[in-house]
Amino acid sequence: MKAYLRISTLLVLMGLISSCTSNYVNLFDGKTLDGWECEPEESASHWVVKEGKILYAENADQVGSMLWTERSYKDYELELEYQTLTDDYDTGVFPRGNGHQVQIGISRSLQKDMTACIYAPKDEKGSYPGQTDKVADFHKLGEWNHLRIIVTGKRIQTFLNGEPFVDYEGITINESGPIGLQLHGGVHMAVQFRNIRIRELSEEL
Repeated sequence: MKAYLRISTLLVLMGLISSCTSNYVNLFDGKTLDGWECEPEESASHWVVKEGKILYAENADQVGSMLWTERSYKDYELELEYQTLTDDYDTGVFPRGNGHQVQIGISRSLQKDMTACIYAPKDEKGSYPGQTDKVADFHKLGEWNHLRIIVTGKRIQTFLNGEPFVDYEGITINESGPIGLQLHGGVHMAVQFRNIRIRELSEEL
């Protein structure tokens, strides 16, 4: 009887985990850029699909570019993996259109690695009002890194390689907007993204 209960409990837990995982939707199919649009259009050549499930971005001429989801999102949990291929890199994720950014790489203004920190000058709390001193300990340079972002209301939470990083309450953040990947202008860099997926959250969470 006890063994039966243990097995039943295990099956229930496995079901819950499976249900939670199934709520995720891939934003990148690994083959095309369907569902994404480039800004400006003439920089579209920087964003290509290469080697199967890898979204590959290259910026040899140092022209700035954004890759936006065609859809807008409100509250969600986003996961992706990225790998930098150059020593200098300045990229990131825009959670709801222009305004707030989750930085990946070297800040142009601070000249240091601010990965998984929040860039939000419009909030008038300084250019990076959401910071952490954990970057050097958890950011794996030149390797694949896992970035998780949770956006609920005006709150942005970041996690790098499983470690909680920043928990920031925005002021001027958009209520909804597309999700963007950035190539910063004026930087000769290359960075790869893969396994980009999202789980939309209900308004009750």
